[in-house]
Amino acid sequence: MGGEAKNPTKHIPIAVIASLLIQGLLCYLIEYFAANYFLNSGYTMQSATGSAAPIGDMMIIVGDALLGHGNGRWFMLGEAVTVFLALIGTTLSCMNTGARVTYAMGKDDEAPEHFGILHAKTLSPRSAIWTLAIISAIIGVIAVSLVFADASAPTDATIAALPHGILSSFGYTNHDQLAALPNSLGVVTLTSNFGTFILYALSCFLCIVAFHKRPDYNVVLHLLIPGFGLLANLTCMAFYLVGPVFNLGTFKEPLFALGIAAIWGIYGAIYFLRSSQAKGKAILVQTK
Repeated sequence: MGGEAKNPTKHIPIAVIASLLIQGLLCYLIEYFAANYFLNSGYTMQSATGSAAPIGDMMIIVGDALLGHGNGRWFMLGEAVTVFLALIGTTLSCMNTGARVTYAMGKDDEAPEHFGILHAKTLSPRSAIWTLAIISAIIGVIAVSLVFADASAPTDATIAALPHGILSSFGYTNHDQLAALPNSLGVVTLTSNFGTFILYALSCFLCIVAFHKRPDYNVVLHLLIPGFGLLANLTCMAFYLVGPVFNLGTFKEPLFALGIAAIWGIYGAIYFLRSSQAKGKAILVQTK
């Protein structure tokens, strides 16, 4: 982003703060109060708990009230299409961000050099995009392979009632075996979130270190705010071990997530050491 913005020092902070305000104050806050108002106006929490799709029920009720009885279902389906398109857009945005970060790492010799090359015609980091697309597809398949394991394991009667086809019954064994396995979707989600917590925690820590003793040092901007972010992310990371102690989930998913993160971290450290040695680069900065 910094290399493509006209004035990155000015525009990138504005873009970050504006996106947080728009999402937090305009979208999430309005959605929160609207949902709570709805749950206290005829559609109770008991009704939402007993429904397989409470948001869909709300859309049907709103559609019937605004468009006439019987049209709420069409209103709900229209909303579902927009949500599906939003999910696709969010996924593409995440992949684009990951590709750009990978491209920057390749450009700075922190990743294999072919990641830092742009396509001659489209000027896009094609190698990074295709690599992330393949990795994302593989992780997606793994995430849904045991989505009904652990606490969500169905009963043996439910499994026996499933169609006995290779696509419909794949991944199902019996209740006891599924209950003993970790939930694949939970593992992938927790692993992804743990990586995000590490990234944000390191960003806050580097902000504190980088601005220390600089002429433009500000206690609020360069110590208190990133310090709060560092503590918040460390707290979220500690919850992986503390949460199951208080019966907030099982240990299987958090421990698997921590194991995957540890393996990936060890691989990254080995790659960094070997790459630095091969290029004759110092691992630690010796002079300021």
